[in-house]
Amino acid sequence: MAPNMQHSVLARLRGLLTALILLLGTLPASADNIPGSAATALPEETEIATGMIVRSIKAHVVPLREGTGGAVFVSTSGRVSGAGVVGGDMPLAFGYDHRDLDTGRLDGSLGIGTLFLGHAIDGRTLVFGGLLAERLDVDTPYNSGRIEADGIGIAVGVDHRAGDRLFLTGILGLMEMDYDVSRGNGAVTGSFGARRSFVDLSGDYVFRTDLAEITLGFGLLYVNQKNDAYTESGGTAVAGFTSEQLSGKLSARSAWGRPGELRPYLDAETWFRLAGSSGLPAVLDPGDDRDWSGRLGLGLQQSGARSGFDLGLGSNFGEDGFEGLDARFSYTVRF
Repeated sequence: MAPNMQHSVLARLRGLLTALILLLGTLPASADNIPGSAATALPEETEIATGMIVRSIKAHVVPLREGTGGAVFVSTSGRVSGAGVVGGDMPLAFGYDHRDLDTGRLDGSLGIGTLFLGHAIDGRTLVFGGLLAERLDVDTPYNSGRIEADGIGIAVGVDHRAGDRLFLTGILGLMEMDYDVSRGNGAVTGSFGARRSFVDLSGDYVFRTDLAEITLGFGLLYVNQKNDAYTESGGTAVAGFTSEQLSGKLSARSAWGRPGELRPYLDAETWFRLAGSSGLPAVLDPGDDRDWSGRLGLGLQQSGARSGFDLGLGSNFGEDGFEGLDARFSYTVRF
């Protein structure tokens, strides 16, 4: 090939490479860094937060079943417990649940607080209700973004003894959420509101001995969250969407000791998706929603005549492995 022709080919190749580099330089840092991309993580966050709330409420109903006509308390992490105290004491409890989120889409923290009261109608039925609060603070690496959220809500429920060993529980909850989101390392921001509702129906089959109690649980959880439309700081309109999910749950819990004593416990559970939709347009929905998740936990619990507490730790995991630790503290006082 002649020197002039070689020079011409090299010059054209150099020009093409330069143009390609300039073009890439104008594209977002991530292919997911597009208008509304924060929504990609919201269905997963909604699922995790609601499961955390329901797990706390349901797990804390169990200790109340130790006796009838006793005082009832529900911790602010949702735990209802009984101290075997006969009388009409009205318990009030406060607490905090914290989870470190380490999933493929969420990297940060989630906090849940609740304030609950409970009342035993008779020896077979308990009604309970209270306030919920949620705080989310996470990074979303897929779009170099961030999500911060605050929410408040209410939950009510009933727990009924259907047989010597079978207990049935229903929980209804409503929450109002406010989200602040960003992408592109904070270059584009936005804010919007959302409304979440959930229904949990579950049952427990309980085996008791003198020194231990084993509970096998099953249930269904339906979650619906309506996210409002908003406009990003760059002027791009983002459409609202509604996500919903129906999931099943299997659980096992073992506690040692008698009511009133310091009782260690172990618990395990798994959630699995049965049906649902993210509600996202195809460009924002990667189509890789989690089909299952699990948790292993341990803790110490004690309830006395006038007060009680609970300390717990848990490890969460899913299809991609470890997904973060959680911790809980609750304290109950009767007056």
